[in-house]
Amino acid sequence: MRFTRLLPLAAAASMLLLTACSSDESPSEPTAAPSSSTATTAQPEPSPEPEAEAAPAPRPQPSGPPAETPKPGGRLLVYETDDVNGVNIASAADTARLTGAPEDFKAFVLAELARAQKSPEPGCSEKPQVYVSRVDTRGWAAGGRLVPQCGGTASLWAKPGGTWKEVWSGQQLTDCATLETYDFPADVVGGTCLDGEDERPYTPKSQ
Repeated sequence: MRFTRLLPLAAAASMLLLTACSSDESPSEPTAAPSSSTATTAQPEPSPEPEAEAAPAPRPQPSGPPAETPKPGGRLLVYETDDVNGVNIASAADTARLTGAPEDFKAFVLAELARAQKSPEPGCSEKPQVYVSRVDTRGWAAGGRLVPQCGGTASLWAKPGGTWKEVWSGQQLTDCATLETYDFPADVVGGTCLDGEDERPYTPKSQ
């Protein structure tokens, strides 16, 4: 009889122990839901565009072909086809425009330019230039000196004895004595000259 009474007590004790254990367990904390926001990705900075290279300075272009007339032992070059004065020379590079002219004449023109620019015109802001109108490659040429916005003078050049030099300069008709002394071709200086105060036809000795 004692054995039978202990069974219900043991069962009751077991139930009490199970109840106590279940009450000691703490409830689990809720898990945080993952954030729906997306992290912003840093954008790379744009690379600077390469700088455009500066265009090269233009080179002086030769003038158009001069009107050319064959002469015994040479040629007549007329540069007045591009400009009423011919070819303006303001720097050494401009001599490239004297198409067909002898090299010693180009060097002479540069020397004339340097000489002119050493003595600037009073009251003129621009530098003097030399212009070439006509060249007979046998040793005669016509042109002059000018200062932009100030005016200028005409010149005649000749090559007596093998060296170029200025033989006349002025603002009026060339005197006949100069033309006859250097036997200028009429194609270079024209068909008239000044004899004293009178104008008369000019005829070269060699014609």
